Formats: sequence, C-alpha cells, structure tokens
Amino acid sequence: MQRETMRGDDDLVTMREELREAIRAQEELQVQLRAAVKELSETLSRQPAQATDVELQRIDIRMRSIEQRLNATGDQLRSILQSRIWRALVSIGGFFLRFQRFGRSR
Repeated sequence: MQRETMRGDDDLVTMREELREAIRAQEELQVQLRAAVKELSETLSRQPAQATDVELQRIDIRMRSIEQRLNATGDQLRSILQSRIWRALVSIGGFFLRFQRFGRSR
C-alpha cells in the first residue's frame, strides 16, 4: 500500500510539473504571438503601400510557427487533462478533500 501511495505521489508530482510546463509554454507562445501581431500591425501602418513582400513573408512565417507551437502546446495540455492518470488523481484528491471536510465537521 505504501509503494502504491508513493508511486501515486510521484505520478501526481510529474503530472503537476508537466501541466506547469505546458501552461508556461502556452503563456510564452501567447506573448510571442501578440508581439508578432503588433509588429505586423506597426509594419502595415507605417508603410501600407511600401511593405515589402520579404517583410510580410517573414512575419507570416513567424506567426505560423508561433501558431503551430501554440496548437501543439494546447494539444499537450488537453492530453494531460484528459489522461486516465490525471482523472484518477483528481478523483482521489476529491475523495480525500471530502474525507478531510467530513473529519473537520465532527
């Protein structure tokens, strides 16, 4: 029983860390995407008729890359949240919280 609890704790720690990393990566990608959109807007407002194809292509490639990474991070986050291990850990945590509240009410 102790080993199972310890292994469950290790799984929980691992899942939490993966979740934190995915959230951090997603936040970083959102910042990069906002910067790319801002750069595109500034470029278009400065030189609407003179914006070179090279600049637009560079910005377009950058935005696509950020969008792809953001989608991959979202998929990773979704897979973590939908995994059986995560759902089991959440259920067990809910059980312990209910048990803890029940113990306090006595």
